[in-house]
Amino acid sequence: MLNIQNLIYLQGGVPLLQQVNLQAYANQRIGLVGKNGCGKSTLFRLIRGEIKPDGGEISMQAGKTIAFVEQEIANSPQPALEFVLDGDVELRRLEKTLAQENHDAAWFDAQHRYEAIDGYAAKARAAQLLNGLGFANDTLERPVTSFSGGWRMRLNLARALMHRADLLLLDEPTNHLDLEAILWLEQYLARYPGSLILVSHDREFLNACVNRIAHVHDGVIDSYAGDYDDFERTRAEKITQQNQAFQQQQAKIAHLEDFVRRFSAKATKAKQAQSRVKALERLTRIAPAHVADGHFDLEIEAPERSPDLLLRADEMSFAYGEKTLFQNVSLTLRAGARIALLGPNGAGKSTLIKLLVGELQPTSGKLEITPDIRIGYFAQHQLENLDSAATPLQHMERLAPKETTLTLRTFLGRFGLAGNSEDRPVASFSGGEKSRLALALLAWQKPHLLLLDEPTNHLDLDMRDALTLALEEYAGAVVLVSHDRSLIRAVADELWLVADGEAKLFDGDLEDYKSWIEARRPREAAAAQTEKPRAETAARPKKKALLSKQSKLEAELEKTQAELAEINRQLADPATYASQSGDEIGNLNARRESLETREAELEESWLELEMALEEAV
Repeated sequence: MLNIQNLIYLQGGVPLLQQVNLQAYANQRIGLVGKNGCGKSTLFRLIRGEIKPDGGEISMQAGKTIAFVEQEIANSPQPALEFVLDGDVELRRLEKTLAQENHDAAWFDAQHRYEAIDGYAAKARAAQLLNGLGFANDTLERPVTSFSGGWRMRLNLARALMHRADLLLLDEPTNHLDLEAILWLEQYLARYPGSLILVSHDREFLNACVNRIAHVHDGVIDSYAGDYDDFERTRAEKITQQNQAFQQQQAKIAHLEDFVRRFSAKATKAKQAQSRVKALERLTRIAPAHVADGHFDLEIEAPERSPDLLLRADEMSFAYGEKTLFQNVSLTLRAGARIALLGPNGAGKSTLIKLLVGELQPTSGKLEITPDIRIGYFAQHQLENLDSAATPLQHMERLAPKETTLTLRTFLGRFGLAGNSEDRPVASFSGGEKSRLALALLAWQKPHLLLLDEPTNHLDLDMRDALTLALEEYAGAVVLVSHDRSLIRAVADELWLVADGEAKLFDGDLEDYKSWIEARRPREAAAAQTEKPRAETAARPKKKALLSKQSKLEAELEKTQAELAEINRQLADPATYASQSGDEIGNLNARRESLETREAELEESWLELEMALEEAV
């Protein structure tokens, strides 16, 4: 179906992909894996024809079609259901033909084809896709523009799944999904009738969805049969064998070189020595193999001494305006506790984390945090609060001004920020690099308690594995929100369920939670139908006000970021320092600091509005 032969793609004149070969056949499910920046997303763009290769060939079998998820946030006035139906291009084409009044041969052909693809049930299929991805029935007629950014990305995914394509390309489809939607998507892809190429850093998701792994490394692709666990085992065996062959060859080379060195000058042995020189020249050298694409020696230390009681919540409640997320929560967190928070998207998991760290205050009840304990907090919005003009080394120097540069560089290297990375400004960083820096800053503080909200977003599999090992060895307490089941299984001793206005201990494991989700869906659908008229009446003015407020905030944020970018450009330009006085340079720096503070405030306000909008979906 798909045939890639001897593909070459240059990035900045340097080969990103070279002599790549990959074939996808009918009903194959391929997991495309490799470290961040190795070329996975670029390969997708090449397959779709968005960019052209510098060499080699990419071909699709005649008549075969490709579906993929648009990465730009949808901005359409269409109702959500109609937007998703547009994903089935053939269905829409047939509908246009059938809408014509002249019932000619083309009309009857279209009618037969429409029946063959079960066009009459298309709306029901689209609704099922949306329900599986977390959309309630009463939201399906809402315009796309009324949804928050994360929900619009889900609409893009549903639209791609609606396309009855021969080959489906999915690039990190779980990034904007909660665990409930991920579990549904796994089941859906297991029944998908076409072929699939999937980029993911979630090993359990890969194991559930693929039967072949294509490993991108060093500009090439190696293929392995089986799921991701099979790939790791096979690759480890291959690496062991390659290293054994390397050691044997090195011993042989050493023996030949020693003979040449000892006897090349002797007339009686010159002929034999020359034959060994030729043997060395003909030898195909075996390279030493490496177990991982990147090595991360992560370590998150806890203080040597820790109080037994870290924090206590007593009858704690929290509400956004009239919307109560949870109430009467009682929780005692002691040293060494390891808790993962489960629950539907928008139920309040991230809000509970923010309460525990002190970013938010309870609406009622008490929350007592033991004085002088250090809390390490990781959340995605913190990545945008990093100083974009500063380097990782400068971030570390601000945190530890008395430490030597060598110590700080070594520490950053453990988080994959060695070499050029530590001297680049954060503005040039990818999401994964920002996450690694935030984790490094957190780890340096040796916290008593880690509060982690989706820490594996943007991290590749090597880094996820390293973080999992570090958290397993961490001696402090952990409260974790994650859709990475491997991380939850490895780290958490207790599962807490945040749902239906409560946060309490969950009696069961992740498999029991999966059953809880499946049992809950029919009840949610019935409740949504019952509450629909009243909820729509109550929510409509509130949503309108929130969207209006968010629109104004986005405009101010865009203006602030544009001015900040211009000041950063000036401060990075040597000509600025030649043409302006010291006072003028000082004014620029002061303005930059003011804009950065305002940017952080606006982003935090935007995130709060985004959360409120998601609650209102």
